[in-house]
Amino acid sequence: MRNLLIGSVLLSLAGSIWGAMFIAVRLTTGVITPVALVWMRYGVALIPLVFLMYQQKISWKIERKDWKLLLLSALTGNTLSIVTQESGTMLTSAQMGSVITAATPAFMVVFGCLLLHERFNLSRLLSVVLATVGVLLIVVDPDNMRSGSLLGGNTTAAEKLALANPRQGASL
Repeated sequence: MRNLLIGSVLLSLAGSIWGAMFIAVRLTTGVITPVALVWMRYGVALIPLVFLMYQQKISWKIERKDWKLLLLSALTGNTLSIVTQESGTMLTSAQMGSVITAATPAFMVVFGCLLLHERFNLSRLLSVVLATVGVLLIVVDPDNMRSGSLLGGNTTAAEKLALANPRQGASL
């Protein structure tokens, strides 16, 4: 029971931090480009990550055969994903970026079926349809379509393509 409580608190904290990130990105991309912001985020994150690796005595050794996969994963799953997410949020709104990114489970089902050959059954189909309809009901506003501001939504959705790396399933 204690682990469930701690896990729930940590997941709630992660969710609130993730949600606040869209507001922070929206505020900062008026001054800093999305690419510069990504570099700054990684630079700041590097400090505690290195500390944690030393503290937990995690091996820094990476097998030579794994470098290609590591670079592909870093470019698509991290860099491309975050740059397109922040660019999309810059071009639209924090709400739209958050809602479209919340459709990640639907993209996971689609990519799991296409790339990992997972079975696509009725419950998965319904979940993808419901998630897509839910996102469209919140995001699509006729005024936005006339003003062309849905471009950012399309850019943010492009980040899901970066997650299509089939060997990166654990980070989806």
